[in-house]
Amino acid sequence: GSKVTKIEATVVPCTQISMSFFDRLYTEGLVRETGHIVKCYDEYYDDILISDELRKVLLLEDSDHYNIFSQSDRKEFLFCLFKHLCIGGVLCQFEDLLGPYLETTKALYKDLVRQVVRKNHETKEISITSTVFRVSAYDEAGLRYPSGSSHEQTFSYLAVDPWQRHVHALYHCYG
Repeated sequence: GSKVTKIEATVVPCTQISMSFFDRLYTEGLVRETGHIVKCYDEYYDDILISDELRKVLLLEDSDHYNIFSQSDRKEFLFCLFKHLCIGGVLCQFEDLLGPYLETTKALYKDLVRQVVRKNHETKEISITSTVFRVSAYDEAGLRYPSGSSHEQTFSYLAVDPWQRHVHALYHCYG
């Protein structure tokens, strides 16, 4: 219903090919050997309830364990998917175990990008050929897409597969 005046398409790094990326949650004590996520006192961040150490490390820069993921790690598409799933929506019912988050992240990641991997015959390295973009659109009044208001859990990703010429879209509007 409005005329778009500006589009932002930011490339999201997509280099991770293994879920071992999240093993540090166990080694740093945020998740017990049983897979249970360590709880903490409730607090809020931008209307999001934080009731465990996992959400704390994902959202709060002053968390004791925030630095187990570097800034470049946090920009990775695999991390972004994991974070979006862990934080959830307004009526999210949180999991007590890490397993369902990892399984869902892996399945979604595989559906969006991991099926399109290539092996370099010279270096024997596997790489993802898809390019992922985080997309926003603006009109003269400001942000219009993916929502009229900005929120950490409002997003639109486009995963472009250059070989099969497919585009997969993932969209969520918080609230």
